[in-house]
Amino acid sequence: MRLLLYNIRYATGTGPAFHLPVPGAGYLRSNRKVLGGITEFIRSERPDVVGLIEVDTGSIRTGMLNQAEHIAGELGHYS
Repeated sequence: MRLLLYNIRYATGTGPAFHLPVPGAGYLRSNRKVLGGITEFIRSERPDVVGLIEVDTGSIRTGMLNQAEHIAGELGHYS
């Protein structure tokens, strides 16, 4: 059995766009492109069980998107 535990950091990404002038401000916005990359990484690892940490379940930051449902749906594991 393959277990994947992944801290997705609310799909905020990294780099200069994440490090805004106010400490922690990078967590105030999410990026769907980053979420797509996270989903593809999970798919490539072919895990049996996935545990996600720092997942947004539908706030303003993600445009009311439940990231866990989105990832599961893209992987074909949610109905």
